This record gives sequence, structure tokens and C-alpha cells, in this order.
Amino acid sequence: MTILVDTGVLYADHDTDAARHADAAGALTAVYRGEYGQPFVTDYIFDEVVTITLARTGRHGAAAQLIHRLRGVEAFPPVFELIPVDLATFENAIDVFETYNDQALSFTDATSIAVCERREIDHILSFDDDFDGLVDRIDPAER
Repeated sequence: MTILVDTGVLYADHDTDAARHADAAGALTAVYRGEYGQPFVTDYIFDEVVTITLARTGRHGAAAQLIHRLRGVEAFPPVFELIPVDLATFENAIDVFETYNDQALSFTDATSIAVCERREIDHILSFDDDFDGLVDRIDPAER
């Protein structure tokens, strides 16, 4: 079993003041225990969550701590496997983005769908219901 962890879950877990912090923290605890198999993040998700963390907190240290957690350095054991979006996946993401133009998908979301399809990733852990019907989504609030 495999799971791709989305930006919103990573951010809400890291920001203890976030409205969805408890749901995100509970879901990620299950991820860390291996309940969903190997967890992944893409380089696009990595970029997005670090950038959002810096922008929302205004603190470089908060963003750097998240980098360490995602990369598995210092006090954090390695958990996530980082998937770089290659050219073929990028091209698939463009197709996804254009095909589902009636959805509120960001381009990062489109790359996540393309990665799940190309890598045969079983689930995506996300608060974002725009993934529903496109990939098998696990909602952290409902797990």
C-alpha cells in the first residue's frame, strides 16, 4: 500500500493553530506508524508546503523545521519518499489540468494526480475533495 500526502495535511499538522490541526496530526500519526504503507510527497508538494509555511508564519525557522521533517534529518526519522516530477509526469499533469477544467484543481494538484496514476500510488491523504472521483482520497477528518 502507498499514499501521497497533500500540502494541506502537512501544513495543518505543522501549524498547531490551524483549524484542521488535530485531524491532520491524527492522520499523519497513522502514516508514521505505517498504516498506509510507504508515504510519498512530490517536489511540487514539498515546494508548496514550505512556501506556504514561510508565507503564513513569516518565520524562516518554521519553514526550515518542516524541510527537516519532510527530508528526515536531525530529530526527524526518514518517513517520506520524495518523488521528483519528471518531464513525462509534467506532460501528464498538463493533460489532467486541461481535462478536468471543471474542477478547482491547482497545477500542483494535477501533478499529484499524474504521479498517483504513473506510480500506481493507492491513495492520496488530502482535505481537498476536488480529488474525489479522480484518485482514491482519504480525508483526514474521516479516518
